[in-house]
Amino acid sequence: MSVEEEATMRVGALHCACPAAMQRANVTDNRGMLALGFALAVLAQALVLTVLPEQSRLMAPSVERIGWPFALLLVGAAVASFPAALLVDSFGRRAAFGLGASLGAAGGALSAFAVAKGNFFGLCLGAFWLGLAQGFALFYRHIAAQGSARGGLVVLAGGGGAALAAPLFLSVAPGPGATLLMAAGLHVLALGLSVRMPHAVATTVPVPVPAPASSRVTRGFALATLVGAAAWFIMSAGMLHGPLTLAVCAAGPAFIGGAMGWHLFSMYGPAALAASLPGLFPPVPALAVGLAVMLLGASAVFLGLSIASVTVGLIAIGVGWGAVNVAALRLLHEDVRPSRLALALHDVILLGAAAAGALVF
Repeated sequence: MSVEEEATMRVGALHCACPAAMQRANVTDNRGMLALGFALAVLAQALVLTVLPEQSRLMAPSVERIGWPFALLLVGAAVASFPAALLVDSFGRRAAFGLGASLGAAGGALSAFAVAKGNFFGLCLGAFWLGLAQGFALFYRHIAAQGSARGGLVVLAGGGGAALAAPLFLSVAPGPGATLLMAAGLHVLALGLSVRMPHAVATTVPVPVPAPASSRVTRGFALATLVGAAAWFIMSAGMLHGPLTLAVCAAGPAFIGGAMGWHLFSMYGPAALAASLPGLFPPVPALAVGLAVMLLGASAVFLGLSIASVTVGLIAIGVGWGAVNVAALRLLHEDVRPSRLALALHDVILLGAAAAGALVF
């Protein structure tokens, strides 16, 4: 050990034995790995959302508590937003996304155990942990958008393809507990993927970025956050009530899973189109049209006239949500690049609105 190393060591000091940091130029455009990680998180989310509303209805001790697990899932995602931003900055993607995937695996396993034992409060805690995992997973899109907004759209598009696989998983799951264990397994796969990500980014060389990060609240940031919050509020309310309404209308688990799969595909499908044809989604008009489509879809879901109308309403909510989020991502990243803490605040507001939508309706 050199004299310099001895001088820097002290009692209680933490020294990392991880691989050396990588140059940012080698890691910022790793869209394929980021898209795959996000796809695994979305597929796990699709499986959870298919069974969570009905299991909450069956296990809740009172009608007023039916929305608790879903709301706690969203609260967990909001709580994770700031730690995700800080961990990505301070310890690298491997630590941040690895921690998120670990929480998702634990949450899925605990939720499956709670369903098997009929423990409603265990289900609430498991949903909260699953929400923490989703909060970390949401940062995949922000990381990919560092180089360009299109990178974030590519990652969002990965979620659309994953959502279509949900009915296949549900068709082989013998019950809701097995479905939740599958979700846990997907988070384990995401954990394995996270160890292939950079431990940290080297800071000894200049960092090439398209625009300086700013903590100033711009008009685009405010518009993306406010309209995005309204979209997440509507999406959350519809996503909770849609599966419950379909179950009341005597739709089978496979059909409900398929409907939720198409709902999630429609949420992320517009991102795939925007990544190749960005001119189809001018930010401000896309925000307005997307929100209007969501309102129409929500009306169909809450009226609950038939299985077909509820399913079409869920798809409409998804399409509108996708358009709003494509526009919001462009507004956030195309002009002045916001700081990580500003992005975390943006996600907290969106997820807070989503939690409110689950509790109010």
